[in-house]
Amino acid sequence: MNRGNKFINDIFIYAVGNLGSKLITFLLVPLYTYFIAPDDFGYYDIALNISFLGIGILSFQLRDGVFRFLLGNEDDRTRKDIISFTCRFLLRATLVAFIIGLFCLFFFEIRFLPWIVALTVVFMFYEIYIQVIRGLGRNVYFVYIGILTSLLTIVFSCLFIINLDCGVLGIFYANILSRFFSMCIIECKLRILKKYFRYNSSDPQINQEMIRYSLPLLPNALCYWLLGSSNRLFINHYLGLESNGIYAVAMKFVSIFETFSLIIYQAWQETSIKQYGSQDKNRFFSSVLYAQMYIFSAFVILLIFVIKWNYVWLVDENFQDSAQYLFPMGISVIFFSLTSFFDMGYQCSKETARNLPGIILSTGLNLLLNYLLVQQWGIWGIVVSSIFTYLFLFLYRIVDSRRFFQVKIPYAGMIPLGGCIVAGIIYYEVISIYFQIVYVWALMIVLWVVMPGYVKSQLKVMAFSKIYRK
Repeated sequence: MNRGNKFINDIFIYAVGNLGSKLITFLLVPLYTYFIAPDDFGYYDIALNISFLGIGILSFQLRDGVFRFLLGNEDDRTRKDIISFTCRFLLRATLVAFIIGLFCLFFFEIRFLPWIVALTVVFMFYEIYIQVIRGLGRNVYFVYIGILTSLLTIVFSCLFIINLDCGVLGIFYANILSRFFSMCIIECKLRILKKYFRYNSSDPQINQEMIRYSLPLLPNALCYWLLGSSNRLFINHYLGLESNGIYAVAMKFVSIFETFSLIIYQAWQETSIKQYGSQDKNRFFSSVLYAQMYIFSAFVILLIFVIKWNYVWLVDENFQDSAQYLFPMGISVIFFSLTSFFDMGYQCSKETARNLPGIILSTGLNLLLNYLLVQQWGIWGIVVSSIFTYLFLFLYRIVDSRRFFQVKIPYAGMIPLGGCIVAGIIYYEVISIYFQIVYVWALMIVLWVVMPGYVKSQLKVMAFSKIYRK
């Protein structure tokens, strides 16, 4: 299979694995908004994002390291050393999490603290377990575990929220149990731990290399957390939990775009690492970025309008105000997706420490803009801050990534940008749904007509080029 077909095939596999879980999340929004009050849902959203922060800190971002070092490694002895080191590290991280939880339990009054700790630990194991599956090349089982987790989540959500009337605690129960049972079921099938985990198996050199690779990604993850999650803290502090609940509902829909971005990122992560040594990498990388600009922009515009047309019945009336934020939040995800493309330069070269200056500057800019704008514009200030932050990071990485690869985008790359600008005007200024439908379909046709002359010529590079190795 050539690199283009492999990349497209990986996109399909990761799409099936990710879309199942996000589709369930999307379908659960009406359930959550109907049975759970906005302030409770806002509190859960904050707790969830704090858990994501805890995962990165406790695991030292080994989720990225274990995938990078397992990918393409066929030696069982090395695989045992990598997985054994990762498991031992996670067990110690779990002990640290429980100690921190006990300390906070005695000195602070935090709602649902034991469940927040449990959520963090289970999510940590789950995230690294699925990266092990990817690193071992068992991508089909990556799809299985995603679908299985999704189905279990909806079953447990209905059980605890509707039948047992557990309220917001039901969301904690559903997410914890679904991931725990998914790991158990897949482990019974693959026997990864039985085959590769040995408590005394250790290679000091591999351990050091994994820490050296993963540790610089920790401040990177912290900064990304601040970029994505500090918004909730600013909203909660200045506007209250109810506003945070409204923002959280909008983010549930925007997470669909983020999932599409994640699908491309995961497929691109695997392809770029393998193709980094090719002689024509600049041409190949440029073709991927160029195609991504077209496809992702079209996907976001189409889906934003589809969601808007159905928002009345998708979301309870207490959360209807969140619809106004969908379009600019979608634009910020486009910039985020393009920014993630350039992450691969740091990962392919294993120079992850070079990633820090850009993300630190962007985080500082985001915090400053959040502080200045949220007090003046409310939630709109947070949304505008995100757009400018990811735009800045995108431009920074275009320049900084030239040491790894150089991409060239023709002027036709401005067409999706123009389509987004016009779409934004119509989204807010045109009341007629019929006119909006006509514009969206007209834009899709224009992009489809233009793509054969520009993007499809680039896709041929991916589909038919031979793999050249140095």
